[in-house]
Amino acid sequence: MPDPIRAHLVVGGFPVGQHAGHDMDFARLQILTALQSAGNVHVSVCNDFTDCSKWLPDCQLLITYVAGPFADDEQTAAINTWLEGGGRWLALHGSSGGKAVRVKGKRQRRWVKTSYHEALGSFFLTHPPIAEFNVKVENADHPLMKGLPATFPVRDEPYMIEVLHADTELLLTTTDIETPDYVPEIYGSDSSLLADGERRALGYVRSVGKGAVAYFSLGHCHTPTTNVQVTVDTTISDDRSVPLDFHGVWNTDTFRTLLGNAVDWGLDKAA
Repeated sequence: MPDPIRAHLVVGGFPVGQHAGHDMDFARLQILTALQSAGNVHVSVCNDFTDCSKWLPDCQLLITYVAGPFADDEQTAAINTWLEGGGRWLALHGSSGGKAVRVKGKRQRRWVKTSYHEALGSFFLTHPPIAEFNVKVENADHPLMKGLPATFPVRDEPYMIEVLHADTELLLTTTDIETPDYVPEIYGSDSSLLADGERRALGYVRSVGKGAVAYFSLGHCHTPTTNVQVTVDTTISDDRSVPLDFHGVWNTDTFRTLLGNAVDWGLDKAA
């Protein structure tokens, strides 16, 4: 019997122990189930990046689904060293976020770019209300995209992320997100728009030394006790009322396929 493959899973909100507007227990269980389905995987689980330098050295795969927690400079250095040595990092949804600060005279907060985002390869700006929008596969030949349709609709938070590195390979994009008026007001410009001025990245992969990072912004979920949404787009409900139980893409075959592909990629099992 071969030795088990080690994976490390980080799922949690901020402050410590809080849900931060997400059904963390559901997301954690779905990811653990996908890892179990891969077979011969031993998983350690944390709520944030504390002690990641202890957990990562013998891991093949790091998976993160967080809303608030992010690695500080020391933890990021440990992640970078691990990636350079061959580790693979699958980051989902709120993993592109982090710390937000108040903007004088504005209701919205501005997110702060750190060394963590440089390691991840993207930086979260904001998201408009939950909506239905179309997703395009940019590279159908990549193992992460195996079995996905060329385009598909999702119901999710339409994330606006800035891609930070030129060597990033785009996998999923959309043209359905309009820039809210407050974005240039608090950031100066909408840096989430790609060079063509139309598309926005929703998923990508990037090599780092012998390792790699893949990020997908999809995956919002909440329950009546974890919901903090105040409105949704009319593509979700005519009166913009928020579904109190929302698991969006997690209940679709397309996202289940994507998650399975991502686990196989992370464990180096992808064909």
